[in-house]
Amino acid sequence: MILEVQHETRFEYSDPVAEAVSEVRMEPISDPDQSCRSFHLAVTPTVEIFRYQDGFGNRVHHFNVLIGHKECRILAASIVDTHPVQRELQSSPALYPVCLAGAELETVDFLALAGPMRPTPRLVALAAALQPKEGERVADTLSRIMAYIHEHFEYARDVTNASSPVEDLLEQGKGVCQDFAHLMIALLRSFKIPARYVSGYIHRPNKESQSHAWCEAWLPDLGWLGVDPTNNCVANEHFVKVAIGRDFTDVPPNKGIYRGRAAESISVRVETRLLDLLPSLSWQEQLPPLHVPLTAIRSRTRMATEPLPDDGGQPQQ
Repeated sequence: MILEVQHETRFEYSDPVAEAVSEVRMEPISDPDQSCRSFHLAVTPTVEIFRYQDGFGNRVHHFNVLIGHKECRILAASIVDTHPVQRELQSSPALYPVCLAGAELETVDFLALAGPMRPTPRLVALAAALQPKEGERVADTLSRIMAYIHEHFEYARDVTNASSPVEDLLEQGKGVCQDFAHLMIALLRSFKIPARYVSGYIHRPNKESQSHAWCEAWLPDLGWLGVDPTNNCVANEHFVKVAIGRDFTDVPPNKGIYRGRAAESISVRVETRLLDLLPSLSWQEQLPPLHVPLTAIRSRTRMATEPLPDDGGQPQQ
């Protein structure tokens, strides 16, 4: 499946800010399940953009807006060919507990309960209730946990934010895909099953496309396999992977800092389009306009370096 993805982020300030430094993870990765054929990043005001690869292999761009501005617009556009390796979850014979003897050393890094997945009484109680039995097929464990989260928690925006721990979802019973992914990762790690966080996009035919989050679990015979508790399914050709990490804090689509006393608002929109074939080399010069509206978001990934009168310079929403 060949997909064109456009992801626009717009920062607006109540007063001009003197400078802003940003780091974005918006370029899809290339791996056995997908190939990023082309990527284009445009920033207004015009800046010089730099690129590096982080410790998880994600592609990161960063830039510094050195002129006064009241608005900054970031448009990331990519062409991705998704071709998932055929790995049927239910065909896996792996049994619980998972044998890590053949795992690479880096896999062990995805076993720790930390950050937003810190152990709490509610998490411990839920893990005890869902504890797999010795000899249970790991595939059945993954399917059972996915289904439980999908059925017992409500998808709702503006209940949690980017820094919310799993405890907030467990207490309120509602959240977004990021929270569902964090909860599944926390449960799997409680059972000593390596699990990692994935950020990206999901193409939904005849529906609004969106940025998305899910997780990947490690099985001895299948390796890393994407599982999505929000939609109760295994990741397929409709999923576009952008970055992986231990949790959301490793892979935010954008984070940064600005210098000024202004209040900041952040709006985003994502649109995906199914293509019949790969476009020309100059495809980024003919991008179709985005038809979906901008959506205001709450974010904890940027902050002001000069204190605001009412909040002492804490990270801005």
